[in-house]
Amino acid sequence: MPSYAGCIEDAEEVRYFPEFSAIADNGELYDNERMENQSFIVMFSAEWCNRPCYSTMHSMWNAQAELPVLVMSTDPAERAGGLTLQQWHDSANAYDDDDNSTNNDLTTYAFMKGDEAALEMEINTPGTMVFVNSNGEITDTHEGKLDDAELILSYWASANE
Repeated sequence: MPSYAGCIEDAEEVRYFPEFSAIADNGELYDNERMENQSFIVMFSAEWCNRPCYSTMHSMWNAQAELPVLVMSTDPAERAGGLTLQQWHDSANAYDDDDNSTNNDLTTYAFMKGDEAALEMEINTPGTMVFVNSNGEITDTHEGKLDDAELILSYWASANE
């Protein structure tokens, strides 16, 4: 960006999603190369986080089904006694089920360990969402419960500009 005497540009620093590589509950590898040239959402969660995490996951699904969401656990990979990734995904799917009926299954959400990315981004609050554009730039970050469909779609639109 050129600099001119007497002119000050008010530019916001561009932040990029860090390098990551993880095997998801579907057995597939997710990394920067796989996500290159496409927008995606990262939901930093924890295996024990029912609310607001599961609630937000289902709110995102209800706002727009089948979004590309990477659910990254903030729990260390070596943590003993935790759920398997598949058990964690199944538990999230069941969150909105009632009266023996199955509602939304979060079929396009990939559950994986992601504590390294969370640490690098200084995220330590489960329930933090990061919206990433096709260039790998972080367009929005939201911490805490997110159940406003209009806001979810606004964040998603921003990542797709």
